[in-house]
Amino acid sequence: MDPLAQLSDIHLPANVHGYLIAPGWWLLAVIVLALIIYGLLKLRQAMIKRQVKKMALKQLSTATDISAMVALLKWSALQYFPRPQVAHLTGDAFKSFLIATLPTKHQQKFTELSAEHFVSVYQSVAASTTASKTSAEFSSAAKLWLSHALPPRKDLAMLAPAITKNSNTALHNSPAANKSAKVVIENDGEKS
Repeated sequence: MDPLAQLSDIHLPANVHGYLIAPGWWLLAVIVLALIIYGLLKLRQAMIKRQVKKMALKQLSTATDISAMVALLKWSALQYFPRPQVAHLTGDAFKSFLIATLPTKHQQKFTELSAEHFVSVYQSVAASTTASKTSAEFSSAAKLWLSHALPPRKDLAMLAPAITKNSNTALHNSPAANKSAKVVIENDGEKS
């Protein structure tokens, strides 16, 4: 008898399935891809939010009169806060809103720099040297607000209407801010 005749034929391996990687790795890849897409979308949203702030700061550097700066602040506030909350505010009411939306550590400085400039928009200025000085002060106040209040935190954006209408909320201990808050409360946010 021939020993080679007792050998069996060559066995071929079983067919390899279509996906070479285990299903757990495919699941992990899908989750990682979803997280990357979510992160990119959030990054894009953040960039769009900050774009308005950058545009406002750029326009502020070219603004020369107080009325243009106040209009720029109003436009910026309208980009981030609900229109019914901001659009009707003028003068001291608008100033109180801006102070309320600033972080606490910057509120006093903003109040000092802006002083009575929100009311002086509606008055004529006699001396040009006084006008340039007040314009420079108000420009630094506007830059302070644009730099530190925008884009607002989510909790502050939702609380801003309550801050401007709540008489128990003291913005800080300056008399000008308390006077501005009283005007807002008395007028319920209407034009002053």
